[in-house]
Amino acid sequence: MKKPPRSDFDADQLRVVAEQTAASLQPPAHADSDQLRQWHELQVSQIELDMQQQALAQLQRERDAAEEMRERYALLYDQAPAGYLSVNADGAIIRANLAASELLHCRRTALIGKRFEQFVAPQAQAGLRRFLERLFAGGAREVMEAPLFDAGSADGTSASRRVRIEANFDAGAGKCRMILTDIGSPGLRESERQRALQVLDSLREGVLVCDARQQIVSVNAAFTEITGYPVEEALGRNPRFLGRQQAHAPGYHAEAMHQLRAAGKWQGDVYNRRRDGTPYTAHFSMTVMRGEDGAISHFIGVFSDVTAQRQAEAELRQLSRELDARVAQRTAELTTSRAQLERLAAHLEHVKEQERQRLARDLHDELGQNLLALRIDLSMLSGRTGARHPRLHQRVNAALENVDLSIRSVRGIMNELRPAVLDLGLQAAFEWQVDEFRKRSGLDCELTLPDEAALASVPAAISLALFRSLQEALSNVRRHAQASRVEVGLALEPGRLWLSVSDDGVGLGPAPRGASDSFGLIGMAQRVAALGGHLDIGSPAGRGGCRLTLSFDL
Repeated sequence: MKKPPRSDFDADQLRVVAEQTAASLQPPAHADSDQLRQWHELQVSQIELDMQQQALAQLQRERDAAEEMRERYALLYDQAPAGYLSVNADGAIIRANLAASELLHCRRTALIGKRFEQFVAPQAQAGLRRFLERLFAGGAREVMEAPLFDAGSADGTSASRRVRIEANFDAGAGKCRMILTDIGSPGLRESERQRALQVLDSLREGVLVCDARQQIVSVNAAFTEITGYPVEEALGRNPRFLGRQQAHAPGYHAEAMHQLRAAGKWQGDVYNRRRDGTPYTAHFSMTVMRGEDGAISHFIGVFSDVTAQRQAEAELRQLSRELDARVAQRTAELTTSRAQLERLAAHLEHVKEQERQRLARDLHDELGQNLLALRIDLSMLSGRTGARHPRLHQRVNAALENVDLSIRSVRGIMNELRPAVLDLGLQAAFEWQVDEFRKRSGLDCELTLPDEAALASVPAAISLALFRSLQEALSNVRRHAQASRVEVGLALEPGRLWLSVSDDGVGLGPAPRGASDSFGLIGMAQRVAALGGHLDIGSPAGRGGCRLTLSFDL
């Protein structure tokens, strides 16, 4: 395979070579395998030449565009109306445009290599050196004004030639770029001053300017509108004459002035009084101005009347405090009411269990004994009328069946109220309840219990809550779950007792646990919570159905 052409080939040379090669790429009429292989290699070489030709053409276009952009940038740089300079860390000029050379009255070629400070008036050269040191050290944008050097004047200063220097540091190139703006002509400075005054007068915020001795030297129209003091009464006075005595904490103004001198700015609220004695709150923003030597020359303050805003904020804070107090009071009342309701629910549950026990005992002692006595009498009557009175015997037997049915009903009611098996222990109660569930529902129900001796230490109240919860859970499964299998497990760990009831039914519906018709679950949750337990209802991981879990600390 041929090597690619040298990089000094241009696009025209490659095109000529490609055309010549293409002319020789026709396959021979009767070619053997070697000739076909050579012909194939020539085809591959032709494709490579075409791709290289396209790449070189693209590179040439990009090179031409970059050259055009460079020339355009150089032209814009040279013909810009503002003076552009680039200086190194020593302050020597390394690049300048035509406007800079005209502003400094020196040919551009002669500027290169000279120190920029020699074109600045002697009294401003030290400030320029500090300016450059800050710029190269911090890298932040810096701005300063300086007079230019005039060899014809007595002190070397040109009264009509001042420049504004805006500089930034290019860390990658290690140089400082400057923009020089002529602000020295009297007409230009006067027009700028007039524009600045117009801007100040149009502001709605009050503006005051103080000298280094903190005496007011200038104010705007909004200052008079806010404070009520005319200009002639404000000039020459310290701004503290506006303040209210004893309105601020001791040391407030001293701390503000310390921060202003150290950081160059400060803002905060100041409690002042208008000329007519009306108190108001002003939000001040203070800034310092420094001269060429770095010393503070002026203080500029901008303020606005925020009395209504601060009053509204104070009212909102007061309202918020009142609302918080009301919410706290109401929360305490609700907490107390909830605690009372929980105690009442626990008491009602206890009373209900006692009433169930009393009713079961009364049914057993009164109705049960009466039905048993009636059955004995009917049995004796049935035995005596068997042969002599067939029809009476038949009627007695029917009455005896009704009495037996009544006895079974009373026994069922007694078990619903309070099964007698509860007196035999938690294990017997669970086994009886699960067996009753199997008979009534026909579902497969698996029961897992610890040893009977381990359950002997479970308190009676928790045992009753577990039994009632199991009773309610199995009732819900039978009525709503549409399940085919139920698993009931009671586990006892050191200090912890667990009860779980899970099924493979349809699972939880969209209605929440606390729905208006879920009184069984609500009662179960309250009964468990009253004893310090925890109730959780969810779906087993990885399968459907529902799982109810109760736990108590022992």
